[in-house]
Amino acid sequence: MASGLKDLRLWQEAVALAADVVRAVRTSSRRETKAFTDELMSAATAVAAGIADAHGRYLPAEQQASYRETRRALAILETRLAIARQAELISAATLAQCTNRITNVARLLSGYLGHLERMLEGDGKEPPARARGAA
Repeated sequence: MASGLKDLRLWQEAVALAADVVRAVRTSSRRETKAFTDELMSAATAVAAGIADAHGRYLPAEQQASYRETRRALAILETRLAIARQAELISAATLAQCTNRITNVARLLSGYLGHLERMLEGDGKEPPARARGAA
């Protein structure tokens, strides 16, 4: 895993996703849809914030719980984006761009969760470097 939060590819992708969503809806935010677009932007930023929260956790079980919560936030974001498209608040191209980023974030997030699950199966301890290399 990366040493700093800004080094995490997962975090970088989640921040880029949030920025894409904010850019897409801030210009089309009309008074009658403001509450929805605010929720959409909040959902997008919740994904990146969840990754930062998980990264800041010390114990693998705590990280796992936080990453799982982030996966739920990602599903909520995907749903709100689909609603925004159906309501014609965002274009099909914007939805496709965000969906590609969501897919990438979900893939990376699954990798982190898989790593944590393997760690937790081994009593939450990283195997020594020699043992990892020999396996």
